[in-house]
Amino acid sequence: MSKSREQMIHEAAMEIMSEVGVKIHNEKALKIYRENGIKVEGNIVYFTEEQVMHWVKMAPESFEIYARNPKYDMVIGGDHVNPAPTYGCAFIDDRDGNRRRGTMEDYIKCLRLVDADDNYSINGGIMIQPGDVPEETAAIEMFYATLLNSDKAIMLPTGMIDEMKLIMEASCEVFGSKEALIEKPRMIALINTNSPLSLDERMLDCLMLLAEYGQPAILCPATMLGATGSLSMAGSLASGTAENLAGIALAQMIRPGTPVVFGIQSTAADMRGGITFACAAPEGTLMQGFGANMARFYGMPSRGGGCQTDAPVINCQAGYESMLTFSSAYRHGINLVMEAGGVMDSVNATSFDKMVIDFEIMRQVKFAFTPIEVNEETLNLEEIKEVGHDGSFVDADYTLDNFMDLYAPRVGSRSAKGADYFWDSVDAETNRLLKYHETHRPQLDEEIKNRVKAVLAKSGLEEQYFANIENM
Repeated sequence: MSKSREQMIHEAAMEIMSEVGVKIHNEKALKIYRENGIKVEGNIVYFTEEQVMHWVKMAPESFEIYARNPKYDMVIGGDHVNPAPTYGCAFIDDRDGNRRRGTMEDYIKCLRLVDADDNYSINGGIMIQPGDVPEETAAIEMFYATLLNSDKAIMLPTGMIDEMKLIMEASCEVFGSKEALIEKPRMIALINTNSPLSLDERMLDCLMLLAEYGQPAILCPATMLGATGSLSMAGSLASGTAENLAGIALAQMIRPGTPVVFGIQSTAADMRGGITFACAAPEGTLMQGFGANMARFYGMPSRGGGCQTDAPVINCQAGYESMLTFSSAYRHGINLVMEAGGVMDSVNATSFDKMVIDFEIMRQVKFAFTPIEVNEETLNLEEIKEVGHDGSFVDADYTLDNFMDLYAPRVGSRSAKGADYFWDSVDAETNRLLKYHETHRPQLDEEIKNRVKAVLAKSGLEEQYFANIENM
């Protein structure tokens, strides 16, 4: 009997972990590996298959992240596909291709658009790196802005360890206690591996802290084929699997049962005239889709990307690549689809216009993958018989009762008048979302808000920064 492709990738990853090992740039993590019987030589850890599977089997097959508003409680795993917005961009692009550094005001606008859109149950993270605030407190400010502008589940920005400790302490003020956080996880954070076969100090610090507080972590390589990983997709999947499993095992060593996500964000590198991370390449859809297979193989939820483009401006390329990557993620059943909304130019920039266009793409893909409902009512046989061969369904009862259920785009038009119709629709939808957020802005209890500020102020952040965020 021939082996499955998943089994072959697994066996290759086990060989890599036992013979090549994974480099760990963190003394605390190395100590934990040693204490749990893992072979450590210098800063390289070597696993046997038995050791890997012992720890990996402790991770839950699915888990829930609880929002302040229970409407947005989300299940990560099973057949659930959850979009999460743009992540990791330093710049803002406008529709004419102009680029500038992102600001805290931009970050808050992202929060508000995502909070108002019904595609998402999660908000936050590094949707745009605000260049107008101190780097050493940026994660703290983004977290505080997220609390003020959204009551959805929280994607955490991953900062330096001192920032992250304060964010966890402040989260206890919001959600009750460390024990309450462990019982009902509220936040999730991205832990990128450092391909090839390394995990860096900052990411490992964050991973260990998340595990201590029982908050879910996404382990994820973003290998570039032929650059930071093998040119072969199978080879890069094997090495990426080894990177993931080394981090996942560490999380379980700290707190058995820590929720984790097995992620693959790997894709091609365009080597024609330089090395470019081709985030929307078809190779990426294949690898990330197969990453979902590997997650199921190990009994864990999956992470990939969607609505991604390598186009430097909003054009036809941006449209077809965004549709390709999100529809692929949905078809493969990826549980957490990151960068789904706003990404431009190989994850170099965020665009508000692109974000709103991506909202439309996600709505269409979700609708297109919804199974057709077949029952006595929807078969509508009595009307079909009554109309017969020569009648019309335009004024039929079923049509008059249900025609509003047909899909209606919010961006674009089916009866356009004039050349500017598309951008007019983008502007109208952007304004609708921002107005909706303004009239439905979530509230954070004033006493809780003050306790959160008192904790976060331990970073040295002055009151003016909190006031600026509150007044934007």
